[in-house]
Amino acid sequence: MENQPAWLRTSIAPKLRLTAKESRAFFENELAKSGAICATWTILASLRLEGPMIQRSLARYLSIEGPTLSRHLEVMERRDLVSRRRDGADRRAAVVALTEEGASRFEEIESVALRSQERVLRGLSDADVRRLSEVLERR
Repeated sequence: MENQPAWLRTSIAPKLRLTAKESRAFFENELAKSGAICATWTILASLRLEGPMIQRSLARYLSIEGPTLSRHLEVMERRDLVSRRRDGADRRAAVVALTEEGASRFEEIESVALRSQERVLRGLSDADVRRLSEVLERR
């Protein structure tokens, strides 16, 4: 350990990785209690925030591969959480939108997300949270 470079002791990357891992594990556990998974939440939240989106744009927005998103959307369509319809301008493009059931499910899961966020940010002031958000937005 003595030969460890000084910068390594203060490196932010391992701290961010560990924080992200622990936060996600906590959130996924909380979501599971309400019968949801993280993928469902992120898709519902993205559509609620941005509105209907072309499927490939949604995949880019979520930073996931198209086939991965397709699998999630198939399950969500069967559960009537989202709808996919072909775009009139580009028949190859599918527009993904929340259904009424999807909007309702979003509302149910949102409380889990809010509680989880409060727990992750416990101990930070409002100013700390704003500053952290600003710094992370710069990535």
